[in-house]
Amino acid sequence: MKIIVTILLFVFISQPIFADKEIMDIGVFRNVKTSHILFNYLDDSYSFHSESGAFFTLNKGESVRIQNKNGEIRIKQGEVEIGTYKKVYIKRSHEGGAFKIKCLSPSSRERKYQGNLKILAEGQYLKIINQVPLDEYLVGVLESESGNNESKEYYKVQAVISRTYALKHKSKFMKEGFMLTDLTNCQVYKGKMYKNQKIIDAVKETENFVLVDSDMNYITAAYYSNSGGQTVNSEDVWSKPLSYLRSVKDPYSYGKNNSNWTKIISKDKWISYLDKEHNYPIENKDDIEKALTFKQESRRKYYVDWKYHILLTDIRKDWKLKSTYFDVKVKGGEVHLYGKGFGHGVGLSQEGAMNMCDLGYGFLDVLLFYYTQAHLIDLEMMDFYLSY
Repeated sequence: MKIIVTILLFVFISQPIFADKEIMDIGVFRNVKTSHILFNYLDDSYSFHSESGAFFTLNKGESVRIQNKNGEIRIKQGEVEIGTYKKVYIKRSHEGGAFKIKCLSPSSRERKYQGNLKILAEGQYLKIINQVPLDEYLVGVLESESGNNESKEYYKVQAVISRTYALKHKSKFMKEGFMLTDLTNCQVYKGKMYKNQKIIDAVKETENFVLVDSDMNYITAAYYSNSGGQTVNSEDVWSKPLSYLRSVKDPYSYGKNNSNWTKIISKDKWISYLDKEHNYPIENKDDIEKALTFKQESRRKYYVDWKYHILLTDIRKDWKLKSTYFDVKVKGGEVHLYGKGFGHGVGLSQEGAMNMCDLGYGFLDVLLFYYTQAHLIDLEMMDFYLSY
């Protein structure tokens, strides 16, 4: 591994950029059905194009309102109507340019983005697509997913897994006209928020680095908030076992913000749920005793025992629990669920990874701890690895 890493670093220093200049089409404001936005630019001039060509340039200090009007895109500057179009493309004049969007209907917070913008009518609403180079997209993802106060080494961890995720899943929403959304069903992306230099440097210093499996395919770079002390095998949450998503004991996630939780439920309600939703044998005294004293010394897939076929993932979904990693105790007429961790538990624990970096571990140590048997490669050397 040390030899490979040395080769990777040499290539990183001596070769031109590659993957991080790929343009990503990201569907933004996907949780808002907006029909009317205000657009202005931050630090570049922007030209407006339709399918027929350029028709307008936005000057410094100016803004325009963009609205879905009867299934078409209407653009107005003040009270002056610029025109109505089927599609609108808003393009920056220089690399690094950024703009601002504020939803007017319904009203929402202003957001800042880099790159270009594509706007289409989607029924009575606007379909808003940020067309942005991968490296600039990753900066926004790291800000949204990791916050503004972590170490640069942790931001390197998040940069590698977020790049891997984006490239592996970039066709996920192609039928809808973009690659990825800005929501948790992909990676949270709220645009350009902080201009944190540590994040920008982390993306740059891991340029083109991705994680692959033994067949040189991008791994499923799953991550979540906190493991509670143990990660989960992929097949215990999803259907497919993956060699690099194995359960590992994770002491680095202990004592963090999301490492413990409690939920209290009526005992009668809990027993009724097991009976009606899972056909659990509540009439059997021994079975009820097992259900009400359930304990996970290590993570399990099934509640009580596999023979009852009650998946912990189903219980988590039905009761909106933070994780599947919990014990059950009865106190009076209540069932107390004492839980550990936050998230699905497969792959990398963000709080655990942050702690590892704070303890002095390098980003590669962290990645290989959580993604067992995965390999870090530079995409510019893909041909070399495939022929090796």
